[in-house]
Amino acid sequence: MNYYDQHLHTFLSFDSEEQFENYLAYKPDFFVATDHFDLENSGTGFKDDIPDYHMLTQKILQLNENYPTKILRGIELGVVPGQEQRILDYLEKHPYDLKLLSIHQNGRFDYMDDQVLTMDKFAVAKMYFDQMDHVLASFPVGDILTHFEYGLRRFDFSAEELASHFEKELTAIFKKAIERELAFEVNAKSFGRYKNAHLYRYAIPLYQSLGGKLFTLGSDAHVAEDYQLLFEKMSALLREFGVHTLAIYQGNERFEVPLPFS
Repeated sequence: MNYYDQHLHTFLSFDSEEQFENYLAYKPDFFVATDHFDLENSGTGFKDDIPDYHMLTQKILQLNENYPTKILRGIELGVVPGQEQRILDYLEKHPYDLKLLSIHQNGRFDYMDDQVLTMDKFAVAKMYFDQMDHVLASFPVGDILTHFEYGLRRFDFSAEELASHFEKELTAIFKKAIERELAFEVNAKSFGRYKNAHLYRYAIPLYQSLGGKLFTLGSDAHVAEDYQLLFEKMSALLREFGVHTLAIYQGNERFEVPLPFS
């Protein structure tokens, strides 16, 4: 089995219009869309953004008749403290093969909103990391911890600032992720568009020093042109730190597959 993109979005996400078929044009052996699930989403007027599960099921049935690709169900869970039980109740009735665990907003604002630019960058980062730590302790579901630096993207942070101000918080976060066997995602948007590759260069060895061994690559694509975006460059970074395999999640099973572009 070869590695395939485990973080991408379709028209079932509030912020994408992409069609499944355009991703399938790449002819992957496996395909999984991880559309956004965000309750009381501050980015859309505090409404519940929940991908249409029935439509997803019907779409997969339709595609299975026309494509040889094995299509899986995925979801990206944006979690705000206080929402945990509502999300768990939903997941109990709607099974997925892959569940990404993300922190996007805090019930008042998204960490990418312009509002954060009026705030002290260290205060925003502390708020973000504290929320991530809380969610890892209170929400028991997930396979992959995504874009660890999402809450820092609107600011310029150096690796030195991250180490001097937040190593304690990141150590606690990574220990929880490791204990729960959550994989650490290297995210293409973080790596490229937001120019935070240097933060991954700091975080990866910290995660490894605590015993972390599970890694994934995610394009975070919202258009098909970004499928497997920057996978070669991100693989090269992981290889620098002695990583040679990635984790793939399919239902209740985890597989280890070779790092691509080896």
